[in-house]
Amino acid sequence: MPANARPHGASLLLDAFVPLDDALREDLASLRQPWVRDIAWLLHAPDMATLDYAGRPTLAELGLEEPQRRRTWLRQQEDQGERFQQRRLIRRSQRLGIYHETLWQWILDHAPRTRLLAHNVALRESRQTLGELDLLYASGGTESSPAEANRGCHDLLTFHAELAIKFFLGLPEGPGDDRNAARWIGIGSFDSLAIKCHRLASHQLPRGRSPAAERQRQRLGATGALRQRIIMPGCLYHPWTQRLPLPRLANAKAEQGLWCHWQAWPSLIRLLPEGTRGHRLAKPHWLAPPATEPMPLAMLDHELAHSFSAPGRPAHLLLILPDDRRCRLFLVRDDWPPALPLPPRSASPSAH
Repeated sequence: MPANARPHGASLLLDAFVPLDDALREDLASLRQPWVRDIAWLLHAPDMATLDYAGRPTLAELGLEEPQRRRTWLRQQEDQGERFQQRRLIRRSQRLGIYHETLWQWILDHAPRTRLLAHNVALRESRQTLGELDLLYASGGTESSPAEANRGCHDLLTFHAELAIKFFLGLPEGPGDDRNAARWIGIGSFDSLAIKCHRLASHQLPRGRSPAAERQRQRLGATGALRQRIIMPGCLYHPWTQRLPLPRLANAKAEQGLWCHWQAWPSLIRLLPEGTRGHRLAKPHWLAPPATEPMPLAMLDHELAHSFSAPGRPAHLLLILPDDRRCRLFLVRDDWPPALPLPPRSASPSAH
């Protein structure tokens, strides 16, 4: 083997490390507040799946396409920490999904070209609760001036958006063929990419066109044509020793990482170059890289050994090579997964 050659396992591992997006790096450079950094990450994060609905609002739709304007806007949010935390307290939840919803509520309420109309809109019919809509918002589109977001919402485009943020780990074996979305499951082993996409496309989005939803839109004065979209960023994690085919539902641009059982962690870190560092990401701040300095790998390893010496939760890591390429890694207990979630019973053809 040539002196500069790498073992196959090391090559496979290190090829999963990628540079931080240049635009995101510039956006994060002057931001210190974790929630504002997470907003910056959301502005750039691709949707995880490709479904029969539009995805996340573009920077142009938000009025944040021009880099300097976007960075000025992000810095302005840093002064609004108390107001943002007050909004978070309304839900009284530390769940990542609720935090993600609150971030998008803030974005759509404060971006130059959008206006939040309502969130968590309860739908009722004959005293029966049918569910709720995550978001209703108005947008001036991509051609309007920023001032148009302040006009009456009957002059703007009305959107119903359903939200999710998901982190799915891929299994080499499981339901269906090797591109079946049911093989990509949540860390809690009760959800999967197939289940979530089926629920969004077959239940949550159609609910937005129900008579109950129409009455709510009329109450808000949003009487124009309704557009719908799914906002679902996140990450897909491959087993660290192999690369799985992406499921048919997946967006080819979705963020990808690795997962590893605790017993294999020593083998993995032996393949990392000297000078590798890392963060242990703390919920709910699993989105943007932390503003703090990453730990040396030896310190991170010591902390993880203490954590995994007793029953507890898996570890979500961000590993950073000396050349600044990085990779998310989920470190799970050796008995993971304890079970497999069943595929949806009547998934649409695109869900397989």
